[in-house]
Amino acid sequence: MMNKLQLKPRELKIISVIAATHSIGDAAAFLGMAQANVSKYLSDFETRIGLKVFERTTRHLALTQFGEALLPYVNAALDKNSLLINFIADYKHEKRGKVTIYAPTGIVNYLARQVIHQIEEIGDIRISLKTSNLGRNEFSEGVPFPDDCDILITYAQPKDESLVASVLAKYSITAFATAEYLEKHPINGPEELINHSCILIDSMLVDDANIWRFHDRESGEIHDYRVTGNYICDNTQSALELARNHLGIVFAPKESLKNEIISGMLIPCFPHQDEWWLDLTAIFRKREYQPWRVQYVLDGILNCLRQQIAQAALGRPEQEN
Repeated sequence: MMNKLQLKPRELKIISVIAATHSIGDAAAFLGMAQANVSKYLSDFETRIGLKVFERTTRHLALTQFGEALLPYVNAALDKNSLLINFIADYKHEKRGKVTIYAPTGIVNYLARQVIHQIEEIGDIRISLKTSNLGRNEFSEGVPFPDDCDILITYAQPKDESLVASVLAKYSITAFATAEYLEKHPINGPEELINHSCILIDSMLVDDANIWRFHDRESGEIHDYRVTGNYICDNTQSALELARNHLGIVFAPKESLKNEIISGMLIPCFPHQDEWWLDLTAIFRKREYQPWRVQYVLDGILNCLRQQIAQAALGRPEQEN
């Protein structure tokens, strides 16, 4: 008899959700099913296998000893079923499954605000945005590609040379502060940063300092400057908030501060000559090694970013004049 036992994905899903919620009512609400139907699925399953999965009390459900042992197998079966469905969907070019995108804090915010909503008709694709800020040595040694990552957008090259790295644009990074801060603490060039309160990024700390790099347009030379300060943040967005409150100088991309620059909330400390250029790079697996759903989202993101970057480039001469 047990050799002929058929387990349906729907009833396995119901068992998994009941175990997570400890309530048939909550499980029904989560699954969008009638509570009576959830109860019937569970009862039919327990009757068919001849074992109780849950102990029922007046207040909630608890897994039996058998249920505790069963649950990992139920969840593993659901994971395999999801992988199988995604595999078939990829071959049929169906829009379903998860696509995970990693990027630094500012880029994640930009994607959420300006890009993701422009990817049309995603069907049942689930897009997961995760933050991945660059570490101390990743500019020089390459950035790792997380195990669950499908697309990584960052300012460094990949550590794994088998991955594709597509440069989207060059971003200008320079020092910004409020007019109020600069009025109280004038500065004439990067060499004077040592005397100022600079807002540091934790992942870039070396001996309680950050190294800020500037390219002098007049001489063509590149110089590194060791900067320190009273405030340390783990992402650029927090550092910008501190700078907006006149607490020091921040090192950030011009492109991400357009509104602040136009409004005069933040102004470049050295507007005419000194800046550092970074490559904004999209990193992903070769197309023959990735699912179709990833290709669909990747193409949508790359097309949108390139259009926005091209429009910004066309608008620059007018803004500068």
